[in-house]
Amino acid sequence: MSVEDLTDAIKTIRTLLTARMLGTSVGTLQRETGADRQARGACWVSRVVLPAPAEKDALNVILGAVKGLGNGNERYTIPAIENVRAQWTGHRAGVTNHEPEPNISEPQKFYHLQEEIKSPITILYMHGGNNYLLGPAARRATTSKLARLTSGKCLSIQYRLAPQNPFPAALLDCLIAYLTLLYPPSGSPNTSVPARHVVLAGDSSGAGLALSLVQVILYARKQQGTENPTLEFHGQKVVLPMPAGLAFQSPSVDPQLTTLPSWAANFEYDTVPPDPPGYAAGFPMDEVWPSNPARGHYYCETSMLYHPLVCGMAANEWRGCPPIYMAIGSKERIVDAAKYFAQHVATQGVPVLWEEFELMPHNWPMTFPNHRFSEKCYLSWAKACSSFADGLDIRTHGTFTTLGHSQERELEVTKITNISKDEVGRLMRHKESSIRPFTGQPVAKSHL
Repeated sequence: MSVEDLTDAIKTIRTLLTARMLGTSVGTLQRETGADRQARGACWVSRVVLPAPAEKDALNVILGAVKGLGNGNERYTIPAIENVRAQWTGHRAGVTNHEPEPNISEPQKFYHLQEEIKSPITILYMHGGNNYLLGPAARRATTSKLARLTSGKCLSIQYRLAPQNPFPAALLDCLIAYLTLLYPPSGSPNTSVPARHVVLAGDSSGAGLALSLVQVILYARKQQGTENPTLEFHGQKVVLPMPAGLAFQSPSVDPQLTTLPSWAANFEYDTVPPDPPGYAAGFPMDEVWPSNPARGHYYCETSMLYHPLVCGMAANEWRGCPPIYMAIGSKERIVDAAKYFAQHVATQGVPVLWEEFELMPHNWPMTFPNHRFSEKCYLSWAKACSSFADGLDIRTHGTFTTLGHSQERELEVTKITNISKDEVGRLMRHKESSIRPFTGQPVAKSHL
């Protein structure tokens, strides 16, 4: 694909997405993008329900971090503790690309999935979708590919979506899923997976959820004064350990999206629509959005937008975080936020593997799966996951790959951006002050 063809394709996709999202209610978009479907081809899929614990410790550890990391002015809705739906994904060898999903029980599918695994790695995957769209089936091609390339398996979480389930409902679901991997209750199809073999992975806003989970663990360590904080989970006292690593593609570390300059500057180069569509005058309303009572953001109250459990870019302390892999397109609208985050955590001693791909748009491996940069990204993404789970020594390293001849040049991750912490803070305060609750009436452009 030439640069001209790529640019034209990006423009076409952006135009189509913009028209669709501006003309469709949130509830309809959720049903369309989050619907499950039968698996086909070289992947095993086993659907599972992870039972909610009777104890409130998982919720309380999150609420403690909300309070401890905040400024006291935050408003949020305390979620119910519910069962979590998820999907196991693994490679299915010896079948065609159109092979239908076998008509057997979900436990039987999981048994066959396990039979083909050659590595102990388990990837806990959190899909993107700006916290209000998509589901495991929408990222099945990604999770099945990561499972094949790592010879392991993926558990993709069908976390509760905003705006019906605002922060911290999705984060609670992710924490329950993580604990279930480590300490499966009676009746679970899987056996216990040691944390050293678990990698948290995700794309776009899913990366933000994974980072929020790490912030919860870091705060629990600080609060309990130990690297092995404990909580009650399904009738037993368990440790809340760090996973082996984090691995992200097109990570969104700013839920507001629009805070830093690249959001506006890279508009012509990305597939992402001009602005979050749900705040536009004339946007079709339904029972889902605008929320009741009205909020200024799909995911959370305005007072939470730049809380460390919502916005990875706003979190100050990352010492003790496991190594992170980040793949980003050089012209993504969120690239400035990703660069700032990578530099910030790397300067604190967290190993960061940064891969930047020239001219690639948001989520390009999913949008352009046959592009050579998509294959390169998947290989690097999987290699990072395996390296983390194998306990290899990870050193911070950055590369920029050019489009013309796929040449790589090294980048110094600790000096990858000139955007300062003070500038980020100023821009966050400015954005927060400009946001008003959306009631369905026209809003000022400053809202975005």
